[in-house]
Amino acid sequence: MILWQDHKASNGRTYPLGHLHPFTFDHTLAAKGNLPEVTVKIHVQFGLHTFTRPIMADSHPDDDYRDNREVRCFCFERHAQSHRLPSIVRELPTKREIFLCRSMSGIVNYAVFAAEGGPTYAVFFDLKLLKSEGPDAVLLTVESAYELDPGKGKATEGTMAFNALIGHTLRGTKAKPPARARHGRR
Repeated sequence: MILWQDHKASNGRTYPLGHLHPFTFDHTLAAKGNLPEVTVKIHVQFGLHTFTRPIMADSHPDDDYRDNREVRCFCFERHAQSHRLPSIVRELPTKREIFLCRSMSGIVNYAVFAAEGGPTYAVFFDLKLLKSEGPDAVLLTVESAYELDPGKGKATEGTMAFNALIGHTLRGTKAKPPARARHGRR
């Protein structure tokens, strides 16, 4: 898991990234049917896209930020918003509406949308079983987070409760959008 290094920006200021270091928390799934209660250890990590944006023609080279896969431009707005991410992630277990979204590559990931009287902040994440940490360990990776353009709708394919997503992850199955969402019915 990545410990992001603080960014010394082109404006001479240093922007700390310690709030995006990995952390873990426990989440209990209640017994249901023949399934016993289970406490899941959720390991959280944050991706590069939570505080960077694509490099543009007017980007300053001192604002380049890289991981082991790509180079992007440090984004002052995304960085400011990223301070909300640890709290948003810790609140996911209370969410009954996690949105299923399809990325440009066709991969389904999950999103939560937060709006506190201003623009909608979209947080996209993925869940994977983390076998190296035990049978009830899950890796939650926040892949990207940013404010949505005001005129742009949320491209979602249905919703699911966080507990259902964790259950799918533990069983090694993928969540599928509800039939009505897949077929375009309301």
